[in-house]
Amino acid sequence: MLEIRPLAASGHDAFDAGAQLAPYLARLARRAPDALALLKADGPAVLAADAMKQAEAAAGLETRDEVMAALRQAKLKNHMAVAAMDLSGAAPLQDITGHLTGFADLAVDAALQSALRMRGLKPDGMFVIALGKMGAFELNYSSDIDMAIFYDPAVFAEGVPEAGELASKVVRDTMGLLEEITGDGYVFRTDLRLRPDPGSTPPAVSTQMAEIYYESVGQNWERMVWIKARSCAGDMKAGERFIAMLEPFVWRRHMDYWAIADVQAIKRMINSQTGASDLADPSPDLKLGPGGIREIEFFVQTQQIIMGGRNNFLRHRKTLKGLEALVAAGAVDAAVGEELSQAYQVLRGVEHRIQMLEDQQTHRLPKDEEARTRAAKLCGHEDLAGFDRAVSEVRARVNHHYRDLFAEEERKQETATRGNLVFTGVDDDPGTVETLKKYGFSDPSRIIATVANWHRGKTPATRTERGRGLLTGLLPELLEAMSRTGEPDTAFTRFTRFFEGLSSGIQTLSMLANEGTLLEDLVTTLAIAPRLSQTLSRQPGLLEALVTPSGQEYPPALSREADFESQMDEVRRWQNERAFLIGHRLLHSRLPAQQAALAWSDLADHCVQLMAEAAAIETARRYGPQPGHWSIGALGKLGGKELTAGSDLDLIIIFDAEEGVAGEAGHWFTKFAQRLITAISVETAEGSLYEVDMRLRPSGRSGPVATSIKAFDRYQHEDAWTWELMALTRLRPVAGDEALGQRALEIARHAIIHGKPEAERKTDILDMRRRLWKERPPRGDWDLKLVEGGLIDLEFVLQQAMLLSGKEDCVLPMVIDAAETLGEEGALSADEVETITSSFTFLQSIQQIQRLAVGAELTADMFSQGLKTRLALATNCETFEDLEARYRAVTTAISSLRCKKIGPLATD
Repeated sequence: MLEIRPLAASGHDAFDAGAQLAPYLARLARRAPDALALLKADGPAVLAADAMKQAEAAAGLETRDEVMAALRQAKLKNHMAVAAMDLSGAAPLQDITGHLTGFADLAVDAALQSALRMRGLKPDGMFVIALGKMGAFELNYSSDIDMAIFYDPAVFAEGVPEAGELASKVVRDTMGLLEEITGDGYVFRTDLRLRPDPGSTPPAVSTQMAEIYYESVGQNWERMVWIKARSCAGDMKAGERFIAMLEPFVWRRHMDYWAIADVQAIKRMINSQTGASDLADPSPDLKLGPGGIREIEFFVQTQQIIMGGRNNFLRHRKTLKGLEALVAAGAVDAAVGEELSQAYQVLRGVEHRIQMLEDQQTHRLPKDEEARTRAAKLCGHEDLAGFDRAVSEVRARVNHHYRDLFAEEERKQETATRGNLVFTGVDDDPGTVETLKKYGFSDPSRIIATVANWHRGKTPATRTERGRGLLTGLLPELLEAMSRTGEPDTAFTRFTRFFEGLSSGIQTLSMLANEGTLLEDLVTTLAIAPRLSQTLSRQPGLLEALVTPSGQEYPPALSREADFESQMDEVRRWQNERAFLIGHRLLHSRLPAQQAALAWSDLADHCVQLMAEAAAIETARRYGPQPGHWSIGALGKLGGKELTAGSDLDLIIIFDAEEGVAGEAGHWFTKFAQRLITAISVETAEGSLYEVDMRLRPSGRSGPVATSIKAFDRYQHEDAWTWELMALTRLRPVAGDEALGQRALEIARHAIIHGKPEAERKTDILDMRRRLWKERPPRGDWDLKLVEGGLIDLEFVLQQAMLLSGKEDCVLPMVIDAAETLGEEGALSADEVETITSSFTFLQSIQQIQRLAVGAELTADMFSQGLKTRLALATNCETFEDLEARYRAVTTAISSLRCKKIGPLATD
């Protein structure tokens, strides 16, 4: 074990030797000649006592400047005295850190008393809690001091309404007295961020607010912080009562398994994989790095938290005392305890000497060999290489024991995160920043701050301790999964939206923890499919469908006795789950695009059928028995069974009235149609099913929402425009009376084939295509529908061929069926059929995933890398660049075919 050797026997000589190596000590000697003389005459103990006396007396000085000067001069004396003690070996580590902390206590109390007096206030009800190293009497040589300052609103300032504002002003005054840099330097850097929720609370926190915070959202790392808490200034008795009040929060009587899991998860996040190269680094961070001081502190505190609730003997603020108690209780092997105790003292000794170089709050040995040599010499070692090896050996021993902590539980973890992932405390952990950078996150501080807020219970999912424990366990795997998407920033942003939208996250977090592939699945989905991620954010319960094989695959059987709204909600719940599963399988390449189109369409068919039956029952309840028959026909993408995620439904409603009730029937079926549209499209607590588009009905918007079969026949044969007949090629009955649906289909096919002369139809079709090109240009290169050579061109070619074929059997709603039938009938050549079918398959493969993932985002620069990979996979292309080349070739081929069959788009 590395030995810290004294530089000289006397304090003065040791300080003088240190000043030859450490620039700060040399400056200290020049700035405080009187202190140096007292050190030489009477030794470091007398000088330290003089520093304490001066700090204590500062509280009684009249002016702010006098207080500041006295405290800074006392600090210089104390620093000189402690350096002399430490470098001469005159006092053990506990005494060195005790001197530093005792001086801090007096300085803080003097500053607080002065700040109160200058505002005419008494300390009653206001107190300072020392935390961290200050609380444990373990301050290092250039430590900042961790504190939390509280006030009792019923006592401080005699309970006036503005007590909180006054308390915060006093705190700011106090910190100024300690922190401001003058010609005499500063006293201490202060840190108040260990108070409850520091991002949103004032510097002085009311005891009432603090009690509520710790009872409701206090975290396990905060419990570890409060192990070391003690009252150090102000109303000391009030501070002691406050600490006693928090005892049940810090020390729990029963073994809390969620807390144990959380502690273990925190441990896993800290250096869960440390390589030999990390431990061999000659310039390590002796506090935060692997094998450092924090690992020893964590080794002690985690076991205190778990066992200290039932064993008061383990409740020690000081690290070494806590370690001794764990050994005595049989929780730690005596040899391990002795080795860690020695290592702690060695690392703290080296840490002090690093800080003596420049009075900087650093824990890292210098990278520069000359500076590191001076640090080694302050430790009494002339051989730098030997010193480096010895430091590395100490850290390796610490890390070995640290990694053995919860070793059995660690072995249960299938994966381990490389590098630090620490989201506790108040500062960004440097190792965590580096790890997040390696993962590809552009702004690690944003990630750390967001996760820290989750841990503070600022989102519903983590307002319970169980939720926070589950989150802690998931974080390493979650962040690794985000990194693997190639879009970690995007994945994190969308996960944040999803996670913070959960009304209660226990069930979701438990599923993610217990289902091995679900977390990866979720993160990938969120990263590459913002549209699907929005669905999940609104309905996180859909995740359960991925892990529950008993989900309802078949349409629900609606009760005729149920009310209309209940039936709507039941169908929506079923549709939401089935739609999510289709989209998820499509996105993750478990469902080919063509099958996805059929699945979406079949789902919509079922929903129309269910809602039509429910609408008919509801209409009969209100307006009497159904006066005839009805049929629902699908047009557009639903008619062609080409539905995509988010598609609306083009529908037409046809009825055949019973004899003698034609007048009343029109009213009844209009009410039926209105209820059907409402049933499908209205938003309920369970969402909506689909948007409904009725504009393709006879006479469009000006026509009735329900059309009689006679009126349908008359309109299609006498009044329909050519473009309406083109749209009618997609007609497919989906619900209602089968015979009526077949009659409507036969009427449509007859009207499509017979009518205007061929030349007139061709002119109409070309004019329509040109008008569409002019009035609705493509919104981007990836507007698969409207781009030249896209799906509209393909449909126009196919529909014109059907209108001119002269054969009703060629009129079919599905693209592939229609193209192949037209080819068999000689209306298209074999090459043309191949161009149409292969191009349609290719474009459909892209559109299915594009609509699912990004909806209307129609330029490639809006596609994430993960989405590009999925698109290439769906189209059997090696890369997205290959897909782009093929896309250009396909659209060129379709455009050429349109020019040949219909004509060019240009009109001049």
